[in-house]
Amino acid sequence: MKNNFYLENLKFLILFCFGLLGLAFSSPVEAHPGRRAADGCHNEKATGERHCHDSPTQNPKKKIVEKKLISSEAVVIDSCYDGDTCTTTSGEKIRLACIDTPEIRGPRANPEPAKAARDFLNSNVAGKEVSIRRITKDRYERTVAELAKDGVNIQKLMVSKGYAKIYKKYADPCPWASNFSGDISADIESSPIENSLSCPNFVLAGGKKYCL
Repeated sequence: MKNNFYLENLKFLILFCFGLLGLAFSSPVEAHPGRRAADGCHNEKATGERHCHDSPTQNPKKKIVEKKLISSEAVVIDSCYDGDTCTTTSGEKIRLACIDTPEIRGPRANPEPAKAARDFLNSNVAGKEVSIRRITKDRYERTVAELAKDGVNIQKLMVSKGYAKIYKKYADPCPWASNFSGDISADIESSPIENSLSCPNFVLAGGKKYCL
């Protein structure tokens, strides 16, 4: 009987020791009565409330910053490099929106009409204050914008005079570009002139000459 008593106590001690070892080496685990969803959140079964846990391996989502600017104000144009690219006196590079003119240099260069377009654009805006409608930035970090002087849209003027064509691929920001016929008389605020010698820069609209 005594032997049986010792054996029973020995078994109890062995089981008790193994139990203590198991507790010592076990790591604390946070209990989650509810199953986590894909976003790391779950519902508490006891209260029905939903709560979330931050995951250290989950990367925070990056904010996407769009380059759209769309604003209107006035700037002074320093000079124009070609028929659709100008620089302001503050150093801002402007790519005229919705139009395209011949290239001065490069594999698709056509220097003669390109220089004519540049000279015409310079004669109208260089050294002058113009209104600008900023639209976005292009891949060269130039401001894509529409320019206007005395109510005349410069892009429409370039097209109507034959120095530029509508850049159909990128013409969406300019509502006028979809059905422009070349007539800019609606844009002109000045009175018609009789003698073009007094105004070297003029445009024909509705059979009349208007000073720019």
